[in-house]
Amino acid sequence: MVWSLRLCISWTLLALILRPTTITHAQQISTNTPVPPLQWINLTNHLSGESPPPLKDASIGYDDTTRTLIIFGGVSAQGIRQQSTYLLNLNSLTWSQPSPPTGNTQAPPARSAAISGYDLAASYREGHIVIGGIGADGSALSDVWEFDFVNQFWQEVQVSPGGPSPRYGAVGGRDRRVLAASVPNLSWPNTSFYLAGGIDASTVSPLSDVWRLDVTGTLSSNNLNDIFASWDQVDISTTGIPSKVGAAGAVISQGAYQMLAAVDGCSSSVAFTPNSSCAQPDSYIINTGAGTVASASPCPAPRLDGTVLPNFNPVGTSSTPQVFLVLGLVNYTLWNDQGGLEKGEVDVLDIGTGEWARILPAGDPGSSNPGGTPAYPSARQGAVGLTFTEALVGNSRGNATDSIVFGGVDAEGNYLSEVWILRAYNAQLTQSNQSWTNYDGQLVGGPDATGQGVTDQYMTVCASALSPKATQTTAFEPSATSTGASPTVTSSPTPSPYDTSVTHKALSPISVALVMPAVIFSRLAWPAVSAQTTGVFSPFLLLSVVLGLGAYALGITGLATSFTTIHTTVISVVKRSSTSSNILKTAHGRAGLALFVVFYGLLPLLFAFSFCIRRPSGAPSQHEVNGNGEARHRANSSVAAEKEGLFARVVARLAPRPSSTGEIVGRHWSSESTPDTALSPPSSNRSFEVTNRPARTRRASGNSLAAFSDPRSSGTPRNLSDLSWWERRRSLNTVGELDYALGQLGPRNGDPSTPATTVMDMTSTNGLMTGPGAQPRTAPEMPNTFDSCLHILFHLLLLGLCILILVALWYRITRLVWASEGISTHSDAGSLTW
Repeated sequence: MVWSLRLCISWTLLALILRPTTITHAQQISTNTPVPPLQWINLTNHLSGESPPPLKDASIGYDDTTRTLIIFGGVSAQGIRQQSTYLLNLNSLTWSQPSPPTGNTQAPPARSAAISGYDLAASYREGHIVIGGIGADGSALSDVWEFDFVNQFWQEVQVSPGGPSPRYGAVGGRDRRVLAASVPNLSWPNTSFYLAGGIDASTVSPLSDVWRLDVTGTLSSNNLNDIFASWDQVDISTTGIPSKVGAAGAVISQGAYQMLAAVDGCSSSVAFTPNSSCAQPDSYIINTGAGTVASASPCPAPRLDGTVLPNFNPVGTSSTPQVFLVLGLVNYTLWNDQGGLEKGEVDVLDIGTGEWARILPAGDPGSSNPGGTPAYPSARQGAVGLTFTEALVGNSRGNATDSIVFGGVDAEGNYLSEVWILRAYNAQLTQSNQSWTNYDGQLVGGPDATGQGVTDQYMTVCASALSPKATQTTAFEPSATSTGASPTVTSSPTPSPYDTSVTHKALSPISVALVMPAVIFSRLAWPAVSAQTTGVFSPFLLLSVVLGLGAYALGITGLATSFTTIHTTVISVVKRSSTSSNILKTAHGRAGLALFVVFYGLLPLLFAFSFCIRRPSGAPSQHEVNGNGEARHRANSSVAAEKEGLFARVVARLAPRPSSTGEIVGRHWSSESTPDTALSPPSSNRSFEVTNRPARTRRASGNSLAAFSDPRSSGTPRNLSDLSWWERRRSLNTVGELDYALGQLGPRNGDPSTPATTVMDMTSTNGLMTGPGAQPRTAPEMPNTFDSCLHILFHLLLLGLCILILVALWYRITRLVWASEGISTHSDAGSLTW
């Protein structure tokens, strides 16, 4: 029973370890969505001047008239929110700071995570709008500012009362292609900006909380405070839309309607600092004109703080608008994106159909290294970007449309100031490796790249969820309340902030699993008592040794890799210290190390010590040679030191005599002790026979099968051979006569034996002689106290290791089910309603 249980546990562990960890979901991916040829171009090394520091969640804008790119605000690597403004001239590729007119030096307060967009209204306004954000003190802001690209100054917008609460981290903006509209009773054209969701002091607004900001007036250094704005709430009829933290979004027009795309992030009704483990693969498309919200089916790996860029390419798109999802952070302990993000993956969402296409674009080999190894931007969160209707840099601006991306924080916590271009060439591709007009030749990068050697690779599968880590932390879920009650916080399994390599995850459980069959084979190889040892080599012993050594080696390797490969999976907004250690940060690690040290270190030493000091419980056995030269076993005892004359007297008095058949009847001696074999005459072994007795009814012979009908030993000896040596010796020492010994064999129950027969006793088979070569009967013995304690300790430690592993596997399965249910929920809620 115990062996079966151990084998069951070991095979179960192996099955759980080696089972596929990928979950298959009913996800759809398009492999023929029309897209333009895409290429990443690193602009950083081509820039000069006073560049901004590495920043996260800054504001970005562009004015083509002045060829000026603006970067404002953001969070520095020290965690300080900025209020500086940096301008990049895309003709000269030179950074500078604004030169405002005298007296116009005011600037917005420091902030990050604001909504921004381009404001162009004929000759009245040509500026960059910044809405809300989170201030230097951590409070949400509601003010609105505009930067004049022509005169390079800031001016605060006069906002009418009413509107959304102060908030940051919302999604929104404006499609720069939409022209300003003339409004009756207003002297200036009107531009509209959209905002959805966002975070205030303590709560997160749902994405269905949509607002529109209408801006009008004149932006001029001569007429300050002449810009006005007012808020209107957009009526959204769709319910059940979640609140999001760390989502990415953009605004793109579809006909007369403005569509707001919100992608991924963490669902939460309360403000908290998210990490990539809580990101969910859900995308929502908000139709501000129809007042509806549709959700797209999940396909890309869920991102935290990704970047969404509208596709403005006039050639390489379908009849419906598209947005590009780039960058962001993915938790690779939960999701498998097939290596897409590290190869610059661009996920294309068709606004009209809700379908995703996963595209691997061309990289940047450098302008001076045609055909070289292409480079791609690393995964990062908090990067900001925008798209223009032409190429932003280079000599052939009319042959492509550019999206530009700045800053962010990578997976290692490093703040970045890189500038990348995602160039979409004016062509249309619908399959992998498809050629187009400018394709021929080696791949060329740099600002002047024309598409030579550029083509797209369509990925054919969606990202897949992986089985989880064996820890549990708190995650936030939205709670829809109409009474204003505080939001609820639920607990759902999320991965540990620490992770190790697959080698540790596999070898450690396999090592423990191999210990179990090793113990079983060891038990099978050794007999229950030492007297049963045959001296024949057992294959079970070899299997036990091989499995034991293998388990020990795998255990050592598994422990070593846990120390050498441990790393963090949670991304902090503060760069980690290089001196910090990740070792023994979890209860799993500390418990595992303690059990390992005792089980793999101390316990083998204790067993070795026990083996060295172990001695047999009795004195060594002696072997004597009988008259035929055969070895016989005689157990020594405390009475073996009696006088040798006693043996001679016993043998003389018990000397054999001729039987009625003229044969010499041998004597069977007890295995406990025998006289010297030189005194035992060679003879065949037969049952003891009593002669010259009156004739009686014959009973069954001792050779009859009836003698085996009852395997129990008779309580009273029937033959002289059944009389033990000790009884004979005791009787001879007490009375000195053989008669006492023979009297012990008197007729049982007054029934004398029949000559030449063996009395059939249903409770005895001692009438049959045991040959001299038979093994003596030996009773099993309990091990000593020290060995018993060692075995108990061994099984307790093995049980502890099994529990530790099973707990880890249980949380993997729990997280697996949770992830599966989450995907299923999003899929069910994702039915497109257009």
